[in-house]
Amino acid sequence: MTKAIQRSALCALLFAAPALVGATPAPADPASIPAASPVAAGELVAPPVIVAPFIEPFDLDASRRMAVKVMVGGQGPFSFLVDTGAERTVIARELAQRLGLTEGAKLRLATIGGSATVPSYRVAALQMSKLHLASVEAPAFFGRHIGAAGLIGVDMLEERRVLIDFRKESMQILQTRRRAQPIIRDDDAIVVTARNSAGRLILSDARLNGRRIDVIVDTGAQTSVGNMALQRLVAAKRANRFPFTATTLGAVTGEDVPALHTAIKRIVINGMDVNDLPVAFADGQAFRALGLHERPALLLGMDSLSLFDRVEIDFPNKRVVFDLPDEASHRANQRFAANMVMRGS
Repeated sequence: MTKAIQRSALCALLFAAPALVGATPAPADPASIPAASPVAAGELVAPPVIVAPFIEPFDLDASRRMAVKVMVGGQGPFSFLVDTGAERTVIARELAQRLGLTEGAKLRLATIGGSATVPSYRVAALQMSKLHLASVEAPAFFGRHIGAAGLIGVDMLEERRVLIDFRKESMQILQTRRRAQPIIRDDDAIVVTARNSAGRLILSDARLNGRRIDVIVDTGAQTSVGNMALQRLVAAKRANRFPFTATTLGAVTGEDVPALHTAIKRIVINGMDVNDLPVAFADGQAFRALGLHERPALLLGMDSLSLFDRVEIDFPNKRVVFDLPDEASHRANQRFAANMVMRGS
């Protein structure tokens, strides 16, 4: 039996996306951050929200997720993961306690394995470069399970669009408006419309074996995770040459969840083939909370997203744009970046 660590959480419809890190070294525990002075009571007043374009360099951590430097109530910076699969912004419990943040209500949450009750903390403001984010009451998990000091969820991004440039290792967050044109307008770009579910974008044109599936672009996941309906669909196609192997997923609460791991031979997303995609399948409560347990559903993780040159995630316009690598734009019907091909016209 193989074992992989998978971090996932859902809190009041929060889906902090999984990150398969395997045997990679554990990230630094936020508890090791030097103690800071407690936040004064006056600092708990939320500052005005200023929406300004900025370019933020990011680091791909050991699990291939994006980490950016974030100031918390004027202190820091601390490493937060950018998670387009999480509805709510999350903070590490150790960091919240070291900063002296005020504890809020207990929150009942559903994880990839079950449910639990966790504390929340009042965060006066988060800041990334020139971007000031609103105050938030953030659910708190232990940093060793998050893999960072916190998560930036779609509650901070849903009125904006995110442009991720994997070549330059930078992320740009921009103000946008309804019916705005995409930033990525290359001839070989793939534009996929989406619908909104609890703040997350679900791609509207994705199919497996001719059947429509729900796909969520999830920058917080190292690899892709499917529900049991998707697992049954994959198993029903005997031509799938990859066996199922037992694995273990670790929820953000620290619990271990049994799962099956395989690779899906081919998924089609609006004229683009995704081949040999590694996927772990679990009967997670999180999928049920999102209403994604009956239809086949997939969280598309960073192992696939980082194969593109750029990815644009436009929340108000419900659109995701994939910019193909230059070497792939003239290679119709051939593989590129190990597991993706363009379909011929």
